[in-house]
Amino acid sequence: MVNELACLNCGKGFTPTCHITRQKFCSSECRVRYNNAKRYYTDTPVNECPECGTPIEQSGEAGRWRRFCGKRCRQLYHYKKWQEKQQANYQPPIQICPNCGKDFQPEWGPGMQRRFCGDACRIQWWTDYRKANPSLEEKPLWCECCGQALRADQKKYCSRACYLRAMEETHRQQICAWCGEEFSVYAGEERQYCCRNCASAAQTAPKNFRRGIRRIRNTEPESWTEHIKQAAREAELDRDSKRVRLVCGETSMYAGIDSLSAIIRYRLRFNPYDGSIYVFRDQSGTMLKYLHWDGQSFCQGKRRAQSGTYPWPDAPEGEIVEITEREFQYLLSRSIVPIEDRK
Repeated sequence: MVNELACLNCGKGFTPTCHITRQKFCSSECRVRYNNAKRYYTDTPVNECPECGTPIEQSGEAGRWRRFCGKRCRQLYHYKKWQEKQQANYQPPIQICPNCGKDFQPEWGPGMQRRFCGDACRIQWWTDYRKANPSLEEKPLWCECCGQALRADQKKYCSRACYLRAMEETHRQQICAWCGEEFSVYAGEERQYCCRNCASAAQTAPKNFRRGIRRIRNTEPESWTEHIKQAAREAELDRDSKRVRLVCGETSMYAGIDSLSAIIRYRLRFNPYDGSIYVFRDQSGTMLKYLHWDGQSFCQGKRRAQSGTYPWPDAPEGEIVEITEREFQYLLSRSIVPIEDRK
């Protein structure tokens, strides 16, 4: 009776049919797969991951032989092989020791710096360097702000309060030329505006618009009401009507101020800070959305028709139709109501 043998590829037992003393595989497929794998992978066992050593279960189906248990092991294995190849082929240049002046061949690989031929030369060179430059090791003994003695773990200031006080001396408070708010700047820096938005608004705003220098700062209700009444009496409001620009086409009503201003600037090639009123309409025609820069901020409004749709120019998308503010007020008060045919 012939004993069963274990297949070298799949490990299953089989009964040899020919070449009893030499048959090692249960089938020709196992023999081909094993020999193909062994042809390329001779450093490790065939069914074992060469990186972590985990046993690998082959699917047995047609396809590529699995050498690694996962993607991570494959990357680490090839990276280590690449490092070994780089270090084997790397020949560091001959360097000169700055302490003794002798030529030496560094033994470290690429990316590693070595200046001295040995530890003795390195220690001797740094000892002489510190003796020649004693100011590098000098540490202030007193706080630069209050003059108190510093501890061993403190460098320039004795406390956080002294540090903040010293930083305040290097900054100064200035009022923005557009919005009137205070902001902090360096002592030697010349700035008129607190941010880019204020600078852009000041450059693009019409001449008749007032800046926010005279902003009311009172927080109590009584004084605030009195100040705003006085400021309204003295204000010289512009009576001229504004230009209204109807944006033809359809615009999503979910767009906010930033999206609408981007449409005006980049798609329509207009300046959103020019004081004009830009009006957008939705797909159904029952809702309008308009954006206006009043000199200090954006004003956004939305109107929905109670019945029917708003009249709108029939023009290609992206074109602009200019009307007066009086015509715009009339447009908001009128909507086209569809009339049903009577029977």
